[in-house]
Amino acid sequence: MNMKRRNSLPTVCVVGLGNVLMGDDGFGPLAVEKLRCEYECGTNIEILDLGTPGLDLAPYLYGKDLVVIVDAVTADGKPGTVRTYRESNFHNSRVPLRLTGHDPGLPEALAQIRLVGRGPSEVVVVGVIPESCVFGGGISSTVLAASSHAVDNIIQVLRERGFDCRQRRDPEPANLWWLADGTSTYAQPARTVPAAHV
Repeated sequence: MNMKRRNSLPTVCVVGLGNVLMGDDGFGPLAVEKLRCEYECGTNIEILDLGTPGLDLAPYLYGKDLVVIVDAVTADGKPGTVRTYRESNFHNSRVPLRLTGHDPGLPEALAQIRLVGRGPSEVVVVGVIPESCVFGGGISSTVLAASSHAVDNIIQVLRERGFDCRQRRDPEPANLWWLADGTSTYAQPARTVPAAHV
């Protein structure tokens, strides 16, 4: 593939948001790390753990064709339920993304870059309903299990739009230093939590 063709490929950014020290709020970083370790994606797909960036999120959205945000969301439903939202859902305040209390959220970051005409063409949010977001509480078993469904949903979103992501024959070791047991080894949970789409 020559450089000219590579530069013309649609660009994608998969972003995990959340504070890993605040229990289930660490869902976004957990899910994108799991995605990175289990799948090999094309060079035009960035997979990033950004923590709680506030308006510093804007540069990662700038000029992208597709942005997939992975985060804990405030929504009605059972903890551990994974839902996929379109941008219109959170502009209507149906999906307040869980950032730190003093940070502006995704809609503000999008508005900032759209003022200069370089917002992403499409934004999708893959969110989980958290069980508990308390300091030092660790990821709940419910949300830990839900991370597998989130990865499935992310891959489905990418593949439906023609992006190349292949499951690794030998998954890479995950760096999950914040888990309650202090290990960086991810134990594959059973897939028992239903996924829901909006």
